[in-house]
Amino acid sequence: MKNKVIIYAFVLPMGLLFIGPMLFTFLSSFKGNTEIFSAPFSLPEVFRFENYIVAWNEANMSRYFINSIVISLATVIILAFVSSMAAYVLARFNFKINRFLSLFFLLGMMLPMHTVLVPVAYMIGLLGLKNNLLALVLLFVAFSLSFSILVLTRFMQSINLSLEEAAIIDGASYFQIYWRIILPMSVPAISTISIFNFLAAWNNILFPLLFINDDRFKPIALGLLNFSGERGSEFGPLMAAIIITITVPLIVYLLFQEKVESGLAAGAVKE
Repeated sequence: MKNKVIIYAFVLPMGLLFIGPMLFTFLSSFKGNTEIFSAPFSLPEVFRFENYIVAWNEANMSRYFINSIVISLATVIILAFVSSMAAYVLARFNFKINRFLSLFFLLGMMLPMHTVLVPVAYMIGLLGLKNNLLALVLLFVAFSLSFSILVLTRFMQSINLSLEEAAIIDGASYFQIYWRIILPMSVPAISTISIFNFLAAWNNILFPLLFINDDRFKPIALGLLNFSGERGSEFGPLMAAIIITITVPLIVYLLFQEKVESGLAAGAVKE
């Protein structure tokens, strides 16, 4: 009983800390400015659904929303295949530079993003990829590759070798083993990195801020900045835009929450 009291004493304040701002944002998305400031946590007197219409249509959130979907899905798909193939090689093949390559990819996680912005900006300009969604996809893939390879390598090392040995005896090639055995068995770990990478690509604002000036190619995180100009005083549509922005990551996480937890736990134990 005493332990439960202590647990609740920590959990409840933490829950309120996270739920409070979200509740305020959600309720405010249906209110006008006066009601937001006079009664911030009360139910709206009249639900102003037009705030969402203004955010979606007039503030171009629909276009930013589609751009973010394209960028995030492309990033996740490319990362899943590239990192899983690299992890398979690092986890299953012994060659001279195996350890060096593992350390090289690990170094990518330790390198602060801001230290490479200048050469990255130079390369993006040289390739003519400014105001191009491909630039964002390539950058997100490059900066998420180390983490994805690390997680998948640890997970694949825990897969029983006897399955691959049986496949080799049956005449399977290494690619067939990867495609038909390793990849399906790595779904929990791939789901885990996919969700983390999706959220990172969806919420990133630094790269779009640096490389996207054209309004047609802005992702949703950068589109929120439009409310800082002429629409800076329209808090209702701003809150509606924030709700639109966080809806997709929230749904993705709730749908795949169990996959994330099982993927993280599975790689921690070796058979």
